[in-house]
Amino acid sequence: MARIKQQLASKNWSKILITAIVIVVVCLCAFSLIKNQSDISRLKAQAAEYDTQYEQQVEDNEKIKAILDSDSKDEYIEQKAREKGYVKDNEVVFYDISD
Repeated sequence: MARIKQQLASKNWSKILITAIVIVVVCLCAFSLIKNQSDISRLKAQAAEYDTQYEQQVEDNEKIKAILDSDSKDEYIEQKAREKGYVKDNEVVFYDISD
């Protein structure tokens, strides 16, 4: 009789242990799933932002190509060079330091 009680107690502990392991595995899987879903959402938002930036860059490139193909490309190039601080030979630059 004592042996039967011991076997039953042993079986109960093994059932409890297996149940605990299953619960832990299910919780880990659920956590992983939730984390992956949040990563997917974040990456989709980032991809949409990159698509918008890409479309804007394509539009800017088309504008620049149109300018470079036109007769006013020298003026455009000069304007961009001046924006970067370049000057022509023998040209004097004055800076307004007053507020």
